Amino acid sequence: MKSESCQTDTDRRDGVPVHLPILSEKPLPVGALGVSAGPLIDGLARRIRYVRISLTDRCNYRCTYCMPDEGIELAPRADVLSFEELEATVRALQTVGVERVRLTGGEPTVRKDLIELVTRLGRLGLQDLALSTNGERLAELALPLRRAGLHRLNVSVDTLKPDRFAQVTRRGNLANVLAGLDAARAAGFAYTKLNCVAMRGFNDDELGALCRYAWDRDMIPRFIELMPMAEGQLFYPGTFLSVAEQRKILTAELGPLLSDAPDAESALPGVGPARYALVRYAGSLRKVGLISAVSEPFCDTCNRVRLSATGQLHACLAYDDAIDLRRVLRSGLVGDALLDRLVQAARGGLSDKRASHVFSESGCGGPRKHMVSIGG
Repeated sequence: MKSESCQTDTDRRDGVPVHLPILSEKPLPVGALGVSAGPLIDGLARRIRYVRISLTDRCNYRCTYCMPDEGIELAPRADVLSFEELEATVRALQTVGVERVRLTGGEPTVRKDLIELVTRLGRLGLQDLALSTNGERLAELALPLRRAGLHRLNVSVDTLKPDRFAQVTRRGNLANVLAGLDAARAAGFAYTKLNCVAMRGFNDDELGALCRYAWDRDMIPRFIELMPMAEGQLFYPGTFLSVAEQRKILTAELGPLLSDAPDAESALPGVGPARYALVRYAGSLRKVGLISAVSEPFCDTCNRVRLSATGQLHACLAYDDAIDLRRVLRSGLVGDALLDRLVQAARGGLSDKRASHVFSESGCGGPRKHMVSIGG
């Protein structure tokens, strides 16, 4: 449960409220910047190349660190962006240098007609089009997704023990997920990443097993620190396992981590937050990713934004403020005028993007939004 000391941390930081929109009523006139005005850059000169798009806030799981057991208040379906609106947003962001898109949720595979959207986006010539999923429906969708133009997959696998899997997901079936991973390999997906939220007392004894499972199937294991979303309400005391501790566990079980250097990452597609180490396994070097959002922040290299299912562009996962692109999408503008206004709205909000977040290992410093509402 959230510490009482967190109550004021998320209300004001440095004397400034943190739950107000970055962009509310300050649209720029059409043509003031233009879609050809250079790359999308935030106020700290960080170039934005990558957008994570939540297709829905609905999910067929109830993972303990992501969503309360009773669920959340869902967005009205009328507020959720249509495929046409999503495609227009991606086209606009492409004009200013966004070249990588990841589809998330909630759980994106519960969005009706997902294959149609992947087909639409697959025709845009993106450098990278990926999808994050819990894998529950992957056995039936892997081949259609591949044929539609999806490049890569990230699949959440927090444990290889069926009883633990049922415990952490509340509704999931591990056998379905593992069958989905097999189907993804058969469909030709490469560099599939297995994402695991590492938690003390839950799966810290499985880090080595998860690595071996992934490496034996030419997949890439990645371990993620528990983040204090929902104001720390789902952050259970004593479960946080820092990346430094993860390194010690992995070294003890698998041998030395040979590199954390940038060149360990360069051979992998995608530009996410993981730092990759090399481990000698079965006669060759294998990669393991470590995502240290809390204990070793990587905010200085942030190159991404997140679009919610309802069209709110979040500059940072760790704050609730957002840029309202749905208002622009439904303003009546069409063609280049719409793309131009979308770009201007994004520029206006990102000029105020913060230097860093204030996540803490105690569970403080997180936003009010649930992880399931923004897609991680």
